[in-house]
Amino acid sequence: MLGDLQKIISRSDQYEAADFSHAANLLLTSQFLHADRSSHRDSYFLISSHIDYFTNLFEAIGWSFIYQPDEAYLGILPKDDERNLKLRLDESLLLLCMRQQYEEKLEKFEVEGGKAYTNINQLLSLYENLTGKEIPNETRMKEILSLFSRHGVIERGKPNEMEPKNVPFSIQPTIRQVVVEDFIGQLEALCDTDTRDAMTEAEEAAADETA
Repeated sequence: MLGDLQKIISRSDQYEAADFSHAANLLLTSQFLHADRSSHRDSYFLISSHIDYFTNLFEAIGWSFIYQPDEAYLGILPKDDERNLKLRLDESLLLLCMRQQYEEKLEKFEVEGGKAYTNINQLLSLYENLTGKEIPNETRMKEILSLFSRHGVIERGKPNEMEPKNVPFSIQPTIRQVVVEDFIGQLEALCDTDTRDAMTEAEEAAADETA
């Protein structure tokens, strides 16, 4: 691998070894890079012009490399079936709701440049309807959106002055990589599991009280 990099560097008058290291680290940290993000752009074009090298590099450490030039993004996913990050329940449910939003907007031809535009209010309304659960509070939502933004799943916009808490954001096409096809089944399974856990805890508490 090091020999391959040295050969590439020797033939390039544009990049140095440090550029490759920076690009690889950024992709590992972000999971997805988008050509239209200023913080991603240089690394995106470096990686996209050396696909074979980076495919082999990430393959060697257990990641599958994804390149979608038509939608101008690239990324990495674990080779096993665990495509998502290690998420908490509310994060998983919101991610599944975002996939639902993306598909609905796709069917209505409301996806622009691969992105589905929405906002927190629309997302939380869907979350309530699909899960029947209490919505995360404002602080928690900021944490979750920051997490998804760091990993290239969404891109946050600037709130309207009249609705400062209703943050607009775009759902990136990468949502279809991290949330697999049976997302409704996953959503139902997570809700059912959480309900069963809650019932078990209640039964255990009742048993303790009567003991």
